[in-house]
Amino acid sequence: MSAYRKSYRKGMIRVAIAYPSNSRVALQSLSIHIIRKLLNEHSNVYSDFVFMSDDGKSTTKSLRDFDIVIFSVHYELDYPRILKMMGGISGINPYSPQRTVDDPLIVMGGPTLMANPEPMAPFADIVLIGDAEMLIPALINYYPDYGKNVEEYANLTGFYVPSLGKHDVTKAFVRDLSYSIKLIHDTAIELSLSNVRSIFSNPAILEVMRGCPRGCLFCMEGFVGRPVRFADINSIKGLVLRDLGKGEGLVNGYP
Repeated sequence: MSAYRKSYRKGMIRVAIAYPSNSRVALQSLSIHIIRKLLNEHSNVYSDFVFMSDDGKSTTKSLRDFDIVIFSVHYELDYPRILKMMGGISGINPYSPQRTVDDPLIVMGGPTLMANPEPMAPFADIVLIGDAEMLIPALINYYPDYGKNVEEYANLTGFYVPSLGKHDVTKAFVRDLSYSIKLIHDTAIELSLSNVRSIFSNPAILEVMRGCPRGCLFCMEGFVGRPVRFADINSIKGLVLRDLGKGEGLVNGYP
């Protein structure tokens, strides 16, 4: 995916987007592509994906080669594989208090951690609570000043720093979804046009709302997506018309 290519220059913040599975599985996750797109909007950031081998004994790149490692977490069963990527393969102490300034800043986020960050709290320097569109830019903007002094990040909205003990964290969320729905939609289309073989054909993902007003107790998604927000109907119509070729800015002639 040439759109993702950015050459490293001295002084850039090196960010690994880590996914605890092989590339065939990991590249189907829309979240890692969204994170990379958000990172690439910063000229001072160099980002790359890091995946596990099929046998789980190596990674595509060493996590130690990066300043920040971001784990996109979606399944509880991935927790042991995340620890293996850090400790068993990369030689990074899994426990946050036992790491040093020579180790990368370990950042974790995703729906399962928003629902309950505590199972992974001992291993994360920072757990992100909220929408990536708010949190990833904040992380990059403050890293030059805060570096690996994790306690500094605790004052930022949506940043849970487990080493400080349990403390209140205000969720970071976007109020206007106009940018968000375009970000997700266009990332999905770019992915379908790349050399990544998708399990779906010609996907056009269109997000119309976040959260759910029903509040069913069995539904995690309804809670982690709160507060309830609806996308602007004109923004939705614009994307649909563009996909059908009736609007301006059609992405590479898709579909």
